Amino acid sequence: MIHSGDPATDVAAGNDATVALGSTVHDKATVTEHLVRHGDYLTWIVYIDDPVYLSEPFIRTTNFVWDPHQQIAAYPCQIVEEIDRPETLVPHHLPGKNPFLLEFPAKFGVPAAAARGGAETMYPEYQLKLKTMPLPAAPPAR
Repeated sequence: MIHSGDPATDVAAGNDATVALGSTVHDKATVTEHLVRHGDYLTWIVYIDDPVYLSEPFIRTTNFVWDPHQQIAAYPCQIVEEIDRPETLVPHHLPGKNPFLLEFPAKFGVPAAAARGGAETMYPEYQLKLKTMPLPAAPPAR
């Protein structure tokens, strides 16, 4: 983690960015976080620039309100083994071999390319492109 000098800004890169974000990012990714306080309000701004996995930067903000009387109940957590499998086994699908990629689009009647997401799909102009895309066939019965 690189400290920028501003007490309310941190920049994380590579593996540190993975920890800051909580999900997988590429080694080329950077995550910049700003904490901005306005009286009783705190805004947490996260700017994620990952040129490998994201087609454009991702920006997320979360707002908090100061509440000195807030009570948070105890939250007992424990680590559990959810699926019993050998420690050396890593579940995966080889590129182009994932049989579940068309399950969601078929169930909800959306084109497969749209279901895969990406920045392009959030803009209003994408609605015109959607009209030209084929809908997926019904999923095979299992």
